[in-house]
Amino acid sequence: MKIKIGIYSLFFLLLILATSCASRKFTYFQTDEVRKGKVVNLPSKRNENIIRFQPDDILGITVNVPGEMTVASDYNLPLVPAANNENSGEALNQGVGRQSFLIRKDGTIDFPVLGTIKVTGYTQEELERYLKKLLSEKVVAPTVVTVRLLNFTIWLHGEVSGNGPHAVSQDHISLLQAISLGGGMTPYGRRDDVVILRPTPDGGYLRASVDLSREDVIWSPYFYLHQNDEVYVLPSRVRTQSTDISPRYSFVLGAASLAFTIFVLIRSYSK
Repeated sequence: MKIKIGIYSLFFLLLILATSCASRKFTYFQTDEVRKGKVVNLPSKRNENIIRFQPDDILGITVNVPGEMTVASDYNLPLVPAANNENSGEALNQGVGRQSFLIRKDGTIDFPVLGTIKVTGYTQEELERYLKKLLSEKVVAPTVVTVRLLNFTIWLHGEVSGNGPHAVSQDHISLLQAISLGGGMTPYGRRDDVVILRPTPDGGYLRASVDLSREDVIWSPYFYLHQNDEVYVLPSRVRTQSTDISPRYSFVLGAASLAFTIFVLIRSYSK
């Protein structure tokens, strides 16, 4: 009888260990080298992964001519009020205090006085310099040109607390920052295989897999996100298996496990 009790206890112990292993959490930036108490320099690749303007981007462009407000007004559009998102009830920052230009499918915008200008492929700084050059042919006084991407949005899916679109207020965002923006990963999210879908000009996507558990992830060209990138955090095997089990079967399995545990405890104490 002691042998049977030992077998029951061993089975119960294995069940506990299996459960604890299934809920084990993974950490970010793992490395084989012991780094505790050390300061390590990890160079950024952000400047090599800079955002360039694309069709359907909304640009806020403001021209200022110090001391010549009348001249500057000729190169500025009227201010456009914010557009409201009826589904979420949140205001989208698409033109408050700036002149909004929607980049057409051919990559151009209509700029006051200057006419049609191709702006796709430019970075923020490059387009500011280009517009200053064009304006220098029209305006003698020095001009100040400010360009901002107003509809920088990324999408989060899967095992993230906040699924859906998220507006980015700065000109860059890392994958970790984006996940934090969405409330962080759930305990069932896979950190070793995060999928990035990046739109292409032809309407397709580039698919990439990013391993956040590795330290060298910061050198990935997909660690810093672009506008309209979609991030899908895959579910762990535990999550996948749990969703494959019907609620009725899960209830029966849980009840059976509880009954077996009670039976083992009663037998052990009765002997």
